[in-house]
Amino acid sequence: MKSAATLFAQAMEREKTKFFRFVRTRLSRISAMDVEDIVADVTHGMLKRADVFGEIENLLAYAYRSLENKIIDFRRNTRETVSLDDEGTADALARSLPANTDTPERGAARMEMRERLLWAIGTLPAKERALWIATEIEGRSFRDLAEQWGEPLGTLLSRKSRTNVRLRELLKDHNPQ
Repeated sequence: MKSAATLFAQAMEREKTKFFRFVRTRLSRISAMDVEDIVADVTHGMLKRADVFGEIENLLAYAYRSLENKIIDFRRNTRETVSLDDEGTADALARSLPANTDTPERGAARMEMRERLLWAIGTLPAKERALWIATEIEGRSFRDLAEQWGEPLGTLLSRKSRTNVRLRELLKDHNPQ
C-alpha cells in the first residue's frame, strides 16, 4: 500500500499543469515564475502538513482551495511596482555606474550602457525588477526583503539568480571600451 505522501506526490505531478492554469486564470498579468512560486508554496505547505492527509476527504479539492487562498494572499501582498520613468530610480542607476571622466567616448559608452540597462530592467517582470533594484541599487538585504514582503528567503534568492541570468543575456552584446 502506498503512503499518503507518495499518493500526494503522484497527484501533484498529474495535476501540475492544471494548477498552473488555475492560478493563471485568476491572476491577470502574472509571470510564469510567480505562478510556479504560488504552486510551489502551496505544495510545500501541504507537504509540511502531510500528517493530516488521512483526515482530508478530497485531497485535490483541498489543494485547489489552498491555491485559491494563496492567490488571495498574493493579491493582498502585491507590492508597488518600481517605475523606471521615475527620475529618482534613473538617478540611482546612474550613480551606481562607475564615474568615468577619461574620454568623451567612454562617457558616451557609459550613457549607452545606462540606457541599455534601463531598457533591460524595464523588460523584467515587476517582482524581478523590484527585487533587483532593492538589492543592487538600494543595497537592501535579502533577509529584510523576505520579512517585509512575506516571501521565503530561498524564493527571493532564486528569483534574483534568474534575474541576473536574464540581464546578462539581454546585455551580452554590449562591449564597454
